[in-house]
Amino acid sequence: MEIRLVNLTKVFPGNPKKNIPDTRAVDNLDIVIPDGKLIGLLGPSGCGKSTTLYMIAGLLEPTSGEIWFGDEDVTRLSPEKRGIGLVFQNYALYPHMTVYKNIAFPLTNLLVEEPVLDQNKQKILAFYKKHVKALPTDIPTHKKGETVHNPYTKKDEVLKFDCSHIAGDPILDEKGNQAYVTRKRHLYKLEMDKLIRETAKLVQIEQYLTRKPNQLSGGQQQRVAIARALVKRPRVLLLDEPLSNLDARLRLQTREEIKRLQRDTGITTIFVTHDQEEAMSISDEIVVMKLGVEQQRDHPQEVYNNPRNLFVAQFLGTPPINMFDGHVKNGVLTIGNDKIRDDLPKDIPEQDVLVGIRPEGFLVPAVNKEHTFNIHVDMIETMGRDISLVGSNEHCLKPTFKAILDADTEVKVGPLAVGVKPNKCFVFYKDTEERII
Repeated sequence: MEIRLVNLTKVFPGNPKKNIPDTRAVDNLDIVIPDGKLIGLLGPSGCGKSTTLYMIAGLLEPTSGEIWFGDEDVTRLSPEKRGIGLVFQNYALYPHMTVYKNIAFPLTNLLVEEPVLDQNKQKILAFYKKHVKALPTDIPTHKKGETVHNPYTKKDEVLKFDCSHIAGDPILDEKGNQAYVTRKRHLYKLEMDKLIRETAKLVQIEQYLTRKPNQLSGGQQQRVAIARALVKRPRVLLLDEPLSNLDARLRLQTREEIKRLQRDTGITTIFVTHDQEEAMSISDEIVVMKLGVEQQRDHPQEVYNNPRNLFVAQFLGTPPINMFDGHVKNGVLTIGNDKIRDDLPKDIPEQDVLVGIRPEGFLVPAVNKEHTFNIHVDMIETMGRDISLVGSNEHCLKPTFKAILDADTEVKVGPLAVGVKPNKCFVFYKDTEERII
C-alpha cells in the first residue's frame, strides 16, 4: 500500500492569554512511501515524527494537507477504517489476558466480506444464514448428493439437500460472468484461531500463547504487541519507538526480527525512532526531520555519506562527526595553517566555513604529505577491532574530538600529523549551515 502525505501540517494552538505561541509540529510535509517498503522517520525529540505517525494512524487530525493510502483519501477517515496496525512504545498489552487473548482482541469486532451470488438475494442470504457454518461459500452451485469440502470442520461432507433450487438461471454481468454481491460478517472461531496461531508463529511466540504478559520478558512482550498489530492483516504497519524499552542486546535482536517480519509480510511499514543506528540498520529509506520539516530523505548509507546540511551530518553517526572552523580560498580548504583539501570548486567565494570530518575519516600515517592535519593525541581507547583516538586541536568546536582507526595502527600519545579522507570531509556555510559541495 503506497502512502502519500501531501502538504501535511499540524499546528497545536497556544494560549494568547499566557503568551504561549502556537506550536507547528509538522510543517508542509510531502512524502511518498512506496508500497511494501520500511521507512524510518528519524529525528530528535520534538521534531514531529510521532505527530506525523499519529496523523497517518488517524489519532490526530491534520490542520491542513492530505493523507492518501493508494488511491483512497483517508485524511478524515476514522482509525478503525484505515486498515492500520499500530505498535506503541509501551506495548499497551492487557495484563489480565493471556497472550492468545491479547492477539485475538483486534479480531473480535473485525468484519470480513465474502461473495454471495446475486440470484434471488433474499433467499440466498436466508439460506446462508441458516447453513453457512456447515457449507462453503459457493453453496448455490451444488446439488444434493454432491461431496463438498467443509472449511469449518475441515472434512469432506455429502450434501443432504439440493441447493440449485434457490435460484433459477445464473444472472450474468456485462462481461458474461456470474454476478456476485458481498456481505459482511464476523470471523468464526476457527478462522480466528487459525489467524492467531499463524501470526504467533510468524513472530515466534507460539509456545507462549497460554501465558500472561507479566510472565514474559520485554522482548517477548514486544513480539506480542507486534503480533496483535499484524493479526488483522493491516494495509499499513506503524511502529512508534517500539524498541526504546528494551536493553541493548534485545534491541539488536528485535530490530532484526522487525526487518524479517516486514520482508516476509510485505506490509508497508513506518518506523519512528530517535535512534539513528536503529533507523539506518533496518530501513529501506530514512526521513530525517527537524522542527516538523523534512531535512533529507534517501537510502540510509546515502544520507550518511552525503548529508545535505549540518544538522543531518551531526545527527547521523556514532561517534558523531567532528566539527572544526575552516577557511576556503581558491578551491583550497584549510583548518588553521593546515591544508586539508585542494579539490573544491575554485568559484566558491573566499570565506570562513564549518568543516565536518567523520571519525573514520582520518588516515595514519598521512598519505599525502602536502595535505596533513596536525593534532594532539590525548588518549587512546582500545575497542577490540578498532582503536579510538581522543584528540584535540585549537580549531575544533569542542575541547576534544574522536578518530576511529584500525586496531593494527601504531600510534602514541602526543603530536601527530594525520591525513583526511576527502569523502569523509564535509564543508558547510557558516550562516545557513547548508553543505557547500
